Amino acid sequence: MPAGPRERTPYSARGSGAVVGRTDGTSPRDRRDEAPRATVVWDPRFREYDLGPGHPFTERYRELSVRLLERSLEPGERAALAWVRSVDPAPREVLGTFHETRYLDWVRTVSAGTEEVLLDHGDTPGLPGCYDAAARLVGGAVRAADRCWEERRPAFHPGGGLHHARPERASGFCIFNDLAVAIAPLVAAGRRVAYLDIDAHHGDGVMYGFYRSGRVLDIDFHQDGRTLFPGTGALSEMGGGDGAGLKVNVPLPPGAGDEALLPLFRRVVPALVRSFRPELIVLQHGIDAHAGDPLARLQYTAAAYAEVDGLVLDLARELCDGRLLVTGGGGYRAESVARVLARTGRILAGLPLPSPETRVPEPWRAEFFEETGYPAPTAWAEPDELFDSPWAASDTEWTVSELERGLGVRFPKDPDAAP
Repeated sequence: MPAGPRERTPYSARGSGAVVGRTDGTSPRDRRDEAPRATVVWDPRFREYDLGPGHPFTERYRELSVRLLERSLEPGERAALAWVRSVDPAPREVLGTFHETRYLDWVRTVSAGTEEVLLDHGDTPGLPGCYDAAARLVGGAVRAADRCWEERRPAFHPGGGLHHARPERASGFCIFNDLAVAIAPLVAAGRRVAYLDIDAHHGDGVMYGFYRSGRVLDIDFHQDGRTLFPGTGALSEMGGGDGAGLKVNVPLPPGAGDEALLPLFRRVVPALVRSFRPELIVLQHGIDAHAGDPLARLQYTAAAYAEVDGLVLDLARELCDGRLLVTGGGGYRAESVARVLARTGRILAGLPLPSPETRVPEPWRAEFFEETGYPAPTAWAEPDELFDSPWAASDTEWTVSELERGLGVRFPKDPDAAP
């Protein structure tokens, strides 16, 4: 397995907070057992990505996840995580690896103004300072990707996952596309990236940004675009040019939950990722597919997210020498975003998950109330109020058969069965 793009100095290493080497004479490989098992990228200034009072997207919920993760760590667990706590905005030349110059100029002009200007058709406002705020989130994704390459371990960027922005425009609360900017230089260097997206909304900015690329495998599970923004991601969309057969959409009907996601994920994702042999896996970990989210109508539970996290982490260890970049994404219910993403951080670090009934730390409950204005949950998970799902086992088989027909690949019920 290649050691990564060593020929370039990582952008992140040029900013503040770079890792300082030891001088005890031991090599990085000699120290792997005692090194942290995952890196978390969180700069409190990510909160400056603020789309205005009352806007449903807020980095405050992501910060609550980071605070819960930190407060959950026992003294003997703290060494399992490394932290990057200061991130510079991505430079213009880095943003330009995906975004068009004319668009970057316009966002900078809006950012330097004094009034709100809509950057898309109505739900992504540009406010004073928005350029640097959005560029800092991109810097976090690039920093996390660099850490994956250099240290061969997972990196977690809970503030990122802005997967709707296109090269020429904003979209869906996303001014810049941190995921695409992190992926683009790797693709240009000839690397293979597997991008997995479980946000309720189709990750159109990433998919169409690399739709014809044979270097990006994109598998996207989302609520059917006929019922939810951005209206894309049909089962029949499977890539073009060199990317034909490498873009996989799995649309699910409103009301579908774990019973739809997990059988399809187990059956489709490992087979495709193993066949593609990526050098990095990226997981966009939107929490708006969780039961109870106000902007979508899927019904995943914390247990389903945890299973996906574990499965993808195993694939990264098997295929990519541990290189896995996980970001946040959508999610508009604070108690779901905070607890699910905090659990993800623990999974990436190889730490045990608290049982659902375990109480969350009281200091965190006070922080939650201060940020949201309503009482915090008392435990790590409560039984979700689930509605009747329209999904049946026959729907799984039909979806698999359509994917098999379109991709020319078989997905046996037993993933270990011979083809």
